[in-house]
Amino acid sequence: MIKTDNNFMLSEAKKARFKPNFFLQIIIFIGVVFVTMLILGLIVDIPTTIWLISKTDFMNAAMEGDFQSAIGYASASPEWILVLQLFATVVETTAAIIYCRFIEKRSLNSMGFIRQNAFKSYLKGYFVGAAMITASCLIAVITGNMSITVSASISVLSIIIFFIGYLIQGMAEETLVRGYFMVSLTNSLHNRYAAAIAVFVSSLAFSILHIFNPGFTFLAFINLVLSGIFFGTYILRTDNIWSACAAHSSWNFFQGNVLGVRVSGLTMQSSIFSATEKGGSLISGGSFGLEGGLSVTIVEVIAILLVVFLPKKKAA
Repeated sequence: MIKTDNNFMLSEAKKARFKPNFFLQIIIFIGVVFVTMLILGLIVDIPTTIWLISKTDFMNAAMEGDFQSAIGYASASPEWILVLQLFATVVETTAAIIYCRFIEKRSLNSMGFIRQNAFKSYLKGYFVGAAMITASCLIAVITGNMSITVSASISVLSIIIFFIGYLIQGMAEETLVRGYFMVSLTNSLHNRYAAAIAVFVSSLAFSILHIFNPGFTFLAFINLVLSGIFFGTYILRTDNIWSACAAHSSWNFFQGNVLGVRVSGLTMQSSIFSATEKGGSLISGGSFGLEGGLSVTIVEVIAILLVVFLPKKKAA
């Protein structure tokens, strides 16, 4: 089991000067997310709207009231819009740090930004995320629900840009939901189950933040809760946020730009391999991608059990 008695992150969080109670923490988090999404909307929606207005097919469909066709044209957005969305998530990281540092008066250490062995932790986490999503894909392939072929056209530059973009996006979501919200929730409770409750509630919030993604299903909701539990327990076990940031980034990058699978319902135009569904969507996830299927459920449950129950190596 994960023991949090000597957790450095949580002990640093206890030094916070402003410690809202559990329910107030949730309300404040909703406010922080709202402001963050508002800023992200301004950054992404304005250029997206300009692009849509410039498209004759979209405008004609909208003017004629053919909203189904209009939505179809809008969903076929160019790659640069998705890239912009990924890079713009730096706003989430910034908002979380500003709130923790200047409102709660928490240190960066309490958010998991521990300097010691940071690079080593990041590399380990990146390998873990890549291994997990690859294992999920292999389950779908072995069960005959998906086939993987080499992509017909590979844009090296595009893949490099997405690699960097997902480094930013993975850190953003982990900093906002776990480094800030999960730790603050833990800090607001005063019982032996504080960390477990905080992990679960922050995981629910993480899943809810994805409900408007294309192809979202109940199983996708469950899988995103499980992924939140994995990332949360992984942070508590490693006592830093670097490993989870890296695992999150590599999970998304390998899923979309290496394996060619939809990332939370979003289709990547540039990938090394191309994934094709062959059977039902129960295993492979359907239009939401692997994260909406049982292959991810299996991998995430195993990963959580390993993180929680696998004994730590004793320090030399």
